[in-house]
Amino acid sequence: MSRPTLAEIARRAGCSVSAASNILRGRDTLYREELVRRVHAIAQELGYQSRHKQRKLAKTRLGGIALIVDRYQAPPTRSPFATHVMDGILTYLQAADYSLKIILLAACPTEALWQQIRRKVCDGAILLTPEVNSPLLEWYQHTQLPAIVVGATLPNVYGLSCVDVDNEKGMEMLTRWVISQGYTEIAFVQGDLRHWSAHARERAFRKVLVEQRIPTREEWILPGGYSVESGRDAGRKLLQNGSLPSVVICSNDLSALGLVQELRAHNIRVPQDISVAGFDDEPLVRIQLPELTTVRNPMQMIGQMAAERLLHFIEHGFSEAPETILLPPELVVRGSVLPRHLREDAGF
Repeated sequence: MSRPTLAEIARRAGCSVSAASNILRGRDTLYREELVRRVHAIAQELGYQSRHKQRKLAKTRLGGIALIVDRYQAPPTRSPFATHVMDGILTYLQAADYSLKIILLAACPTEALWQQIRRKVCDGAILLTPEVNSPLLEWYQHTQLPAIVVGATLPNVYGLSCVDVDNEKGMEMLTRWVISQGYTEIAFVQGDLRHWSAHARERAFRKVLVEQRIPTREEWILPGGYSVESGRDAGRKLLQNGSLPSVVICSNDLSALGLVQELRAHNIRVPQDISVAGFDDEPLVRIQLPELTTVRNPMQMIGQMAAERLLHFIEHGFSEAPETILLPPELVVRGSVLPRHLREDAGF
């Protein structure tokens, strides 16, 4: 049987989750007396204890954090993003004298995961880049364990604090810069649509085109992913379409590298014939020629910040509402995008 949750209390009481939370924390002066009594009665009936109260009652900590991952993707499929984030998490936890246990959800059904957590094998959990339809998000509604999401920006409805890069700001910055170089014929390679970041980056790209009154050509919105092979697939699709854009913006660096490989295999030069940009600033992009124009994603810092906030929650309690911490991206201009006037002057 799952533990009672705040969402269940709110549903039974006929109020919002935030109202139930405020009432159980003693912030009840804005609510009707009858609702306050009903919420407390339901909480008592269900045996509900707030996370804040549970932490106060705890005498000791276990010194362990669970890192929960939806699935493992082996190279070359996997983006190195998770590795860089884990570096940041481990660096912070080691300094704080916490251990880390990695739980792979694909090998651990949610019921088994719940049993592990119920046996109190850790003090808190970091959910690493949960997918859009991840069972982790449902699982969290049935646990009172302190938890935080890293590498995804979730809607507040899930009640989870998040640490991520500002994906929309980063893609807006990159798209505007590409347009400032004189380009309007711009294609876009989507990310892995199982992930929240892919939707945010595409949303930002489309938004800027609308703002700049540049038509969005749907045949230039190419299915992709976060891997080299997905970039090669996008390149093949682009070549099949016939007409080529002047610039292709990819949702991450690995897909950009794959796209460049496919274009070169068909004797299309980058950036002389077509310019390419990516997102994340992976170390790999600095060893190819030309080096890739991209958006720097502070991946290690994201991991460190997530670990810091989780330990704060464990030791001091949650804030009144879920936190969304978005670290600033940085535009990195390199040689893979050639300004239009230079291309025209050189006769390309």
